[in-house]
Amino acid sequence: MDPLSVPAPALDLDALRSDLAASWGLEGRLTAVHGERDRNFRLDTIQGRYLVKVHNPADAEAVLDLQHSAMQHLRAVAPDLPVPGVVPTRDRKPWLGLTGRDGRQSLAWVMTWLDGHHPDPARLASPELQQYGRTVARVGQALRGFVHAAAARPIAWDIRRLPQLRPWLAAVDVDRRAAVEAVLDRFEHRVAPQLRTLRAQVVHNDLAPTNVLVDDALQPTGITDFGDMTHTALACDLAVAAADLLSGREGGLELAPDVLAGYHAVTRLEPVELALVADLMAGRYAATVLITAWRTREHGWAPEIDTEAYRQLEEMLGVGLDTLAATFVRATHARSAERGYDAAGPTPRPRPTDELLAARTRSLGALELSYARPLHLVAGSGVFLQAADGRRYLDAYNNVPVLGHAHPAVVAAVSAQVARLNTNSRYLQEAPVALAERLLATLPDRFDRVLLVSSGSEANDLAWRIARHATGATGGIATAWAYHGVTEATAALSPESWGAAARPGHVRLVAPPPRSAAEVDEAVAELQAAGHGVAAMLVDGVFTSDGILGPAHGWTQAAAAAVHSAGGLYVADEVQAGHGRTGDHLWSFVSGGVPADLVTMGKPMGNGYPVAAVVGPAELVDPFVQATDYFSTFGGGTAACAAALAVLRTIAEERIVERAGDVGARLAGAVRELADSRDAVAGVRGWGLAVGIDIVDPGTGRPDPGHARQIVEGMRDRGVLIGRTAHHGATLKLRPPLVFGDEHVALLTDALAACITTGG
Repeated sequence: MDPLSVPAPALDLDALRSDLAASWGLEGRLTAVHGERDRNFRLDTIQGRYLVKVHNPADAEAVLDLQHSAMQHLRAVAPDLPVPGVVPTRDRKPWLGLTGRDGRQSLAWVMTWLDGHHPDPARLASPELQQYGRTVARVGQALRGFVHAAAARPIAWDIRRLPQLRPWLAAVDVDRRAAVEAVLDRFEHRVAPQLRTLRAQVVHNDLAPTNVLVDDALQPTGITDFGDMTHTALACDLAVAAADLLSGREGGLELAPDVLAGYHAVTRLEPVELALVADLMAGRYAATVLITAWRTREHGWAPEIDTEAYRQLEEMLGVGLDTLAATFVRATHARSAERGYDAAGPTPRPRPTDELLAARTRSLGALELSYARPLHLVAGSGVFLQAADGRRYLDAYNNVPVLGHAHPAVVAAVSAQVARLNTNSRYLQEAPVALAERLLATLPDRFDRVLLVSSGSEANDLAWRIARHATGATGGIATAWAYHGVTEATAALSPESWGAAARPGHVRLVAPPPRSAAEVDEAVAELQAAGHGVAAMLVDGVFTSDGILGPAHGWTQAAAAAVHSAGGLYVADEVQAGHGRTGDHLWSFVSGGVPADLVTMGKPMGNGYPVAAVVGPAELVDPFVQATDYFSTFGGGTAACAAALAVLRTIAEERIVERAGDVGARLAGAVRELADSRDAVAGVRGWGLAVGIDIVDPGTGRPDPGHARQIVEGMRDRGVLIGRTAHHGATLKLRPPLVFGDEHVALLTDALAACITTGG
């Protein structure tokens, strides 16, 4: 029998009293207490107080034996846990078969009474919530060695089985269906595959406030109702407890990390477990809505537990499950560190901004900081960064966290991989091979080799070495204000970084579009005349440092043709332009149909984890590797590959490229609209989520870097981070994480309109 489809026992209370007296020798007053599927009573006798539980007719003896065995196990291995004991019948049996008024058979037993009351969640502050989390962990910890065949029975309340409830979606009210379906889709696609890798065991699976008793000091005095016990992922047990405890409570989601930190203090959560808690809580709420709707449709009645569950689900989806997951991870570790729970070791003592700035200067020297008043950051989540003073900033500048700061998919992938294996690529492993295959699948067929490295600078340096090896030439070409890296070779091809230094003799610069690509032919001729020849030309397809000038497909195609005619290689530097930034393809050169010879990737490739790559054809890569015995210790490291794979997977699953195109178009349109009425803006260019805004002196029409600097500082004061680019530093650079949304566009343009008008 399906336990959810069977009504509670229909009892004759006189017959029950008679059975209690005959089988247990207990007589007294019966008072009904809470029970959903079962019938529960408090029995007051001269011998003391007991709990009488008459089980649902669907519960077979194996189910009762599971609960009985678990309670015996807990009382034996963790006697300090307040778990009831089973009172045997006079002939030493743990339970008794009863016949209800309707002829159905049920099993009944008597348990010791536990004093206390169910906690009012609204009264639980941070210390009590953490205590609650510790109790959940202690029960799970005590059950680690417990096994029972009946724990494998399928129950609908096991979050792991949420996808199996999809057929019940038709029973859900139409106005609720979309939210529940969204959780089901996400769960099947992203959560279920990870659940198979998590720690699993028999768990209580229902440590809601209605199944926990506390005293007047809110300390636990009882763990009750083992009816939903099952073998499932350990993190599901925690998620169920947190979801039910915080349901209906004002600001409940903000308090979840207190419960998680308490649990973490007893049973250290693995990173992937912690990263999934938000999804598992949403799964609990979705299951509640589905189960309630199905029971109402099939039987005309169900407990009224779905309304609050749906409200919680809507709130979680409104915030965003990725955002919540990242918040839970960060806040849980913060609370754990505050209370000394985190076994990862001591964290650095937070220092006031002035003190930290002085220490930075002493230890790191005069390295440049953004903004006149240094921005002291302590956390990031999605498209927002948080400062030490608690203020939140919209990040419209950092392209490294392409999926947003602290994306849980990357956090989980890296953490799980580091916990399992992290070594170099000279050992045979799945991760680097899988990453190479995934990258090649996104590129034209002529590319069939991937060399993994750690940074964009290293990738461009390696591409330059391959080009020199393949061509025998030493000359290089770059655009007039390009940036390609910090190594000696790439710095020579990065005029943005030269300062007052002279141009290296083996390098020629060409004006970027909209100037004619004919300058590339002139540069080729100069290098050949000087005896350097042409090894390679490196081009960032968005021309980010030149002022965000893409798309310029005709220019890049003509430049590639000129370089090829001289026997050189065209290197598509996708470090800033790639991974979907342009909103029409993962790679800008593919969008432009450019016949690139080598492709370099970095920055966003690991969403903040250092990983980069050079991709090319075997005829260029293999001879170089064989001649130089090339190897990079950290290139292709297992955790780095896990991060990069998580990024590519998430970009595909969440349709990030299309989103960047749509949101980028609206961003550029909104900026052009506000620019129409402001003489200080001379032009607006955009390709996907890369937008350049030229700031000029209205009187002369010349670039105005001073005004641009004031705007950047003013935007920071209004809580929005942007940058500057181009030779004069008078072009505003908008280059946000690709999870930017329309609501963020509105925040940015409102601040920008005010700053352009006021000058900061």
